[in-house]
Amino acid sequence: MPPASQDSQGLKIAVAAFVTLTVILAVVSYFLYSSYDQTANKLTAAQEEARKKGEAANLAITQYDELRKQIGSRAEDFDAVKAEIKAEYKKLDDAITALPKEVMDSVSKVQAVGANSPDLQDVVTRTQQTAAAYLNEPNKNDISSLARLTDLLRSQVMLTTALSQNYLDVRRNLEAANDVNAKKLEVAETSFNTSKTDLETEQKRHVDERASLIKRVDDLSTENANQATEIANLNTKMRQMEEEFQKKLGTAQLMIRQFRAKAEETANVLDRPDGHITFVDYRRGEVHADVTYGTGARPQMVFTIFDRNAPGIPTERPKGTIELLQVNDRESIGRIVKTFNMTDPIRDGDIVYSPTWSPNEPERIALIGKLDLNRDNRDDRADLKRLIQSAGGIVAYDLPPPDAGRESGDLNLIGLCAWYVIDDRDPLVSGLSERERSPDTPEYAAFLKRQSEVVRVARENGVRPMLLSRLMSYLGYDFAAPVTGRVEAIDSASMRNLLRGRQGAGAGQPAPTPAAGAGAGAPR
Repeated sequence: MPPASQDSQGLKIAVAAFVTLTVILAVVSYFLYSSYDQTANKLTAAQEEARKKGEAANLAITQYDELRKQIGSRAEDFDAVKAEIKAEYKKLDDAITALPKEVMDSVSKVQAVGANSPDLQDVVTRTQQTAAAYLNEPNKNDISSLARLTDLLRSQVMLTTALSQNYLDVRRNLEAANDVNAKKLEVAETSFNTSKTDLETEQKRHVDERASLIKRVDDLSTENANQATEIANLNTKMRQMEEEFQKKLGTAQLMIRQFRAKAEETANVLDRPDGHITFVDYRRGEVHADVTYGTGARPQMVFTIFDRNAPGIPTERPKGTIELLQVNDRESIGRIVKTFNMTDPIRDGDIVYSPTWSPNEPERIALIGKLDLNRDNRDDRADLKRLIQSAGGIVAYDLPPPDAGRESGDLNLIGLCAWYVIDDRDPLVSGLSERERSPDTPEYAAFLKRQSEVVRVARENGVRPMLLSRLMSYLGYDFAAPVTGRVEAIDSASMRNLLRGRQGAGAGQPAPTPAAGAGAGAPR
């Protein structure tokens, strides 16, 4: 077994040899890869250059083919194309060279048949100049354009020549037509002379007949004037009779309207019941009625009660009034406001009626003139409107006095109203002002005229009158309520202290006592 020192030395030699061989292999590999990379780059550059040259060659061939096609050459070789272009140029030169001669021949033919217009010579000159300009052109390189130019030039020359020849033919035709027309005109003049002679003869005959007709017309005009005078007299007499008849008719109609108004104010004007009483409880002061929410009834509406056998409403004397408290879909519950005669109380089956409301629709009311509820000589139409509206009605037209407002509503629609309300009562209070005692101002006179016109229109449209006193009884108005009198004097300082209360009084002192008369209500 060799010693350990020899094994160690052999290992070192092996390691040194391995490292040396590895370095040599790495250097050789580096130079090999470097040479390969350079060779690959050169190959790529050579291939790119070859590709570019190939593309350039293909582009040149493509452009050559395109240019050849645009020129119109059928050959493919360059020399053949040049020869073909040269041949085409020669053909065009020959055609343009022969064009002036063709134009000259055409113009000569036109001149031979009699045309001597200077325009023909201008055509020849322009043609020669155009041909010379083409032949002397230094650059001729567009076969198609030259061919089209040649055709256009030939067409223009031939067209001008044809027009010239056509003009000459037309002229000769017109001359021939003039000869024919001259002969026809001679025949027409002969016929005209003959007709003129006949016309003069006929005209003389008509003049004689016209003279006889004029004499006859004069006779008829005299007779017509006499008849017109007679007709005018008869028309005057008829107009007088018509005016007299209209006057009598107006008087009769006025009397009829007055009598009818008086009768309607007191007669039993029939109207439909709005419902019936279904239950009465006098201990609780309640009634049940068959007016429902679905028909338009609402709480706080006031109804008048008539006997079930009443011959006519609303002029029949009522039994009492009720006010609805609760309304549902089946019936209504109301309280008994007033019973006019305790010996004839409200019973089951009695009629429920309101002049301002009907099932499913409100009644339209017209207010005309001054309406004084409490007869204090003041217009109370604002309170009346609230009562009518609370009872389910609508004020569709209103004509107040001059000092109570302005006219509202459409008079043309007054025929839709069920009633027109008027007030014929005298006031209870005295001490009227000078204007109230003598309402003869122009405004009041115009109001009275308008009031008469509105009443007439309402009557003609079948609108029924309703006195204010009767309407208020149906709406539950209490005429026995005290009337507020006029205030003669007011202590303004005491009134202010009274309104301020204890805050206006001194510390520890009672509030001042209002003066006498201060507690009275202020004038309305």
